[in-house]
Amino acid sequence: MTDGGMQRLVVVGREDTIIPFRAAGLRTVTLAPGPDAAAVVQKLIDEGCQVLFFTEDLVPYLAGLCDRYRSRPVPCLVPLPLGQTGSAGEQGWAHLRAVVRRAVGADVFKTHSPAMKGAVQ
Repeated sequence: MTDGGMQRLVVVGREDTIIPFRAAGLRTVTLAPGPDAAAVVQKLIDEGCQVLFFTEDLVPYLAGLCDRYRSRPVPCLVPLPLGQTGSAGEQGWAHLRAVVRRAVGADVFKTHSPAMKGAVQ
């Protein structure tokens, strides 16, 4: 991926959660839950970010942005499940799976995660 591509895909959230994404070479931005979260994410969008993954703990603070951009193809704002178990974790993975399937046209998580059993088809 070129540097321009790296700028278009960003992972935002708690440091302990986003470290693996940084290690994989993705651009990351450490962001604690709070009222300033929406402004930071909006700035990333204004700078050209097209796909933004964020930790689930930011959902309450980014709900307005998610609603604003929901019907647009970009930016694509995707909450990342934080490893919760039970129905909350399954719902998070099902949502992520559906968003990625819609974006790429294929179910790339179909056989890769035990949490996917019974999720969105």
